[in-house]
Amino acid sequence: MGREHQVKSVTIASGETESAVVDLAYNSIHGLIIPTLDSANLTFKVAENSGGTFVTLKSRAASNISITAGTGGFAVSSEDLAALAGYRYVKIVASAAQTADRTFYYWMKE
Repeated sequence: MGREHQVKSVTIASGETESAVVDLAYNSIHGLIIPTLDSANLTFKVAENSGGTFVTLKSRAASNISITAGTGGFAVSSEDLAALAGYRYVKIVASAAQTADRTFYYWMKE
């Protein structure tokens, strides 16, 4: 049998810019569904454990790994999320506080 797909969700709460932590353990990311947003760009934070110190994920050139999300309502592919490979504990960060809860969905494969 092939590997099973699963969906993991994470939410940025109303009034906040940072999501709760999502555990991406032992899965490969195949996509991310981005909900409708208050206009924002998205970056990512990672840590060594769920209660660890989260740091901004950057490229070798020291640029934030980001998605220009605008008002959201679309999905991105695994190519756009390649920098997350190997990180287990991840948070999504919006550049602007959200006026409602915003739930993101990672499309995963075990």
